[in-house]
This record gives sequence, C-alpha cells and structure tokens, in this order.
Amino acid sequence: MAIEAAEETMSPRASLDDSASDITVVSNLSSSPATPSTSLPSGRNSLEMSNPEVLLYDCSRVDYELEGATFLGKGLWSNVYLAEEKSPPPALSVSPQSPARSRRVPRSGSALFAIKVPARKDCGPIFHQEARVLTHLQRRSISSQFVVSFYGLDDRNGSLVFEALIGGSLENLNSRLKQMTEVARHIELIALFPGIAIDLVNGLEFLHANGVVHADVKPGNILLDISEHATESKPVIRARFIDFSAAFIPEAGDSASNAGGTWDYMAPEQMRIQKEFNTPTFASDIWSLGITLLCIMVGDSPYAAACGGNNFMLREAIKSGDPIGFAKMDPVPRKRLAACQDFVDCCRLALKKDRTNRTTAAAWSSWLDDWQLDA
Repeated sequence: MAIEAAEETMSPRASLDDSASDITVVSNLSSSPATPSTSLPSGRNSLEMSNPEVLLYDCSRVDYELEGATFLGKGLWSNVYLAEEKSPPPALSVSPQSPARSRRVPRSGSALFAIKVPARKDCGPIFHQEARVLTHLQRRSISSQFVVSFYGLDDRNGSLVFEALIGGSLENLNSRLKQMTEVARHIELIALFPGIAIDLVNGLEFLHANGVVHADVKPGNILLDISEHATESKPVIRARFIDFSAAFIPEAGDSASNAGGTWDYMAPEQMRIQKEFNTPTFASDIWSLGITLLCIMVGDSPYAAACGGNNFMLREAIKSGDPIGFAKMDPVPRKRLAACQDFVDCCRLALKKDRTNRTTAAAWSSWLDDWQLDA
C-alpha cells in the first residue's frame, strides 16, 4: 500500500509526499506514462479461496527491517515507513559432506514494504477493522488491480504491511501539475485523466460489488502505480485505492463510528445531523470520487477560491450540492473546465445533490465504456 508521503517540487510522476495519507515509492520519469484502458472481467466477485477473517503477515517467508526504515508521514492513527527486506543470515559454509539443501542462494535485490505502524495505544481495533476489510477484498482474484496489495497484520507489533508502489499519490500529481504552464498542464491532463477515471470508477465498482464502503475517497488515498510493459512504448500508470481505515462493510454489521471522510470530499447529505444521512454510503463514495476527479481538472478543492479556508462557508457550500458552480467562480478553474467539457460531464454523473439521483459505480463504468468507444 502506500501511506503518508512528502511533497517536493518535481515532475508530476516523481514525488514522495509527506502530507499524503499512505506510502509510496517514487521515481523520476522523463516521459508521460501511458494509461491503458481497463475493464472489469465478468468474474469480479468470484472467490478464489476461503481466507481467515484477518490475514496475518508471515514473517517466516520474507521479513522487513523496521529499524532504520524511512519515515514517510503520519496520519491520525498511524506513522508510515518505507522498509526494506531484512537481510537473510550469512550463507552457511558448505563442506563436501554437507547436504545440498543447506545451501543459501543470495538474492539479487531487496523487496520494499510500506509499513503502517500504530501511532496510539487505542488504535488496535481500527487497525484490526482495516485488516479485516482488506482481507475480505483480497479473497477476490482481481483485487490487486484496484487496491494496493495487503500482506497482512503483523501480530508482533500491530502494524499493517503493504506493497510499496512507484508513482506517488493523486495528491502528488495535483501538486506537480501546479508547477506547469497552462498549456503543458492541459496536455498532461488530457493524457492522464481518462485512464485514471476508468481505473478509479472500476475500482469503486469492485469495492461496492463486494460490500465495502471506502468512506474516505480523496486524492491522498489514491496511489499511481507505474510500471514498464513490453507491449507499451511508455511506462503504464494505474490508479489504486489505499487507506481503508474508515472503511466498513454494512451487510456484515460493521460499525461506521470511525467513518466520516474529509470535508471537501464529503457529500451534501453528510452535512446533515441525522445519522441516516451523515453515515457514509455507496452513494457518498460516488460523490467523493466525483469531487476527486473534479479536483484533477480544477487543480484544487472546487470550494477553495469561494470559501477561502472558512469552515462555515465550506459547510454551506458543500450543502448546496453545486461544486462545479463553486469551482467556476474562479476564472482559472473556469477556463480549465471549459477546455475539457467531456471530463466535466463524467464528473456530473456523480455530483447530483440528491443521492438517489446519483449514478452507481456499475452504471458509471458502463458510461465510461461507451464514452471511450466514442472518443
């Protein structure tokens, strides 16, 4: 997984952002990565095997070295580190009489892990809940396409162990886009937005099809996984969800007490005092993803210019249910939105004030499939 990271003034695809939520390993790329089209196979809900309720990390296979690990950031409940694979013991000297199975073959490289370490004594239940949700999702064979791979709950220290990714978070990408000229930014946006949108909508469809409400979808909780592929001329970029600390499974009777989200990305109904409205739902996840995609186009929260950091004004703006209208109050975002109207249409499906009128993830995915064919 990835978890909190630090912000630098580099290219959009090369950052380690301390302010993001969940880890990530980053590399410099000189050319724009290709973003392949993605679609969910029909077996998206098929169970590969029956797993235990919580996957425990098996340190006997590969272990990590937490001492001396690189600190990447912190959140409300955790500190996050980038850790290397622990070096194996020195190779045993083998005499002519020693059996061949005693030999150790040295490895050519070390694995990297993202370790989410408890920051407070009272966060054990929250870590256990996150591990349970991630274990549930990883019973599906295609989970790694949409969620950063989870290696297990380490019962030695209560930490969560994840795959470390290359590419930074979507929040990092937004920060890098801010450093570009308007023309360069627009070209980069046109190249990246369709693939990121398809990945994230398909990913949300996967979560919802498996009963999971993420409850905190935002740019800092999305990682960009970059890899080389023999059939692609450029590095391939994929967007995956991270940080399930607020997630829950309603049908399993999970408590939503730790769910809530981040204000700028919360749906209008979540501003109401009634529990039946302010508790996160599949529909509020849809809204949050719509705002997240809108933020890529705008370059910031759509409410930033109008509200200026005033929380009362922000609350009222969210309740109005018109984030696109608020974004257009600033002339720069207004021009950016006018230059990519089809991307705005993609977001509008999710940004309906009445949650009963919002698209579902499955319907949104179908719309994107048709949109891609027409493009």
